[in-house]
Amino acid sequence: MDCFERRRMILEMVQQEPFVTMKQVQQKLGISPASVRRDFTDLADRGLVVRSHGRIQRVDGAHMLGMLPFSRRQVENAGAKDRIAKAASELLAPGDIVIIDGGTTTAHLSRYLPPMVRVITNSVPLASVLNEPSSNRVPMPEVNMTGGFLYPRGEILLGPHTIMILREYRANWALLGTSGLSPEGVLNSNDLVMETQREMMLRAQKVAILADHAKMEQVGMVKVCGWEDIDVLVTDQRPPAAIEEALREADVRLLIAH
Repeated sequence: MDCFERRRMILEMVQQEPFVTMKQVQQKLGISPASVRRDFTDLADRGLVVRSHGRIQRVDGAHMLGMLPFSRRQVENAGAKDRIAKAASELLAPGDIVIIDGGTTTAHLSRYLPPMVRVITNSVPLASVLNEPSSNRVPMPEVNMTGGFLYPRGEILLGPHTIMILREYRANWALLGTSGLSPEGVLNSNDLVMETQREMMLRAQKVAILADHAKMEQVGMVKVCGWEDIDVLVTDQRPPAAIEEALREADVRLLIAH
């Protein structure tokens, strides 16, 4: 069992109980105390759990689901995210229809979209910025919002209504963020995000994942898709060998932003 699967299972345990001890994890997963300590440290460092002596416990719902406040996530690796967004924008042609999800990396796309692009998004911050007059966006892009449930702290729209509206659209591209990448594919923080991203992928002819180096080999609670469903990975550093090999096998184009 690799670290991604272990940490996903630990997150599931914490969802079911107020707190989980090292001994419980050792017994359930059959792993060493050292592995449990590493897993607890990783999850605590990412704000997904609160760690105390010999155990971890859940935090508030938004953190438990991996959805830190948008404002906090936005400043993490901001320079890399901006370079990634600029490189990803070069995949688009004037007049394209593009689905953009509510990640902090995809939010940087607002500065780089080509002319006459039509945007479909569940991101409140992105729609707001694109609706502001700007000298580098003439004419202003057409923005279509999905509607849905405004997710706490995430500033994104999710839920059944979002899925229903997305089914009415078709697009040239879907540009999506992620909370983690593994050799098995693209990961994210909870079921609502996963379901929305999967629907976005179905509505687009091509799919690009935008992820900075910090997302490489990071645990995500749910798997969105395998690499065979992705056309392009846009990142700022070469991925670890196992992920890069998975990209080659799935014929995914690797685009490194400099």
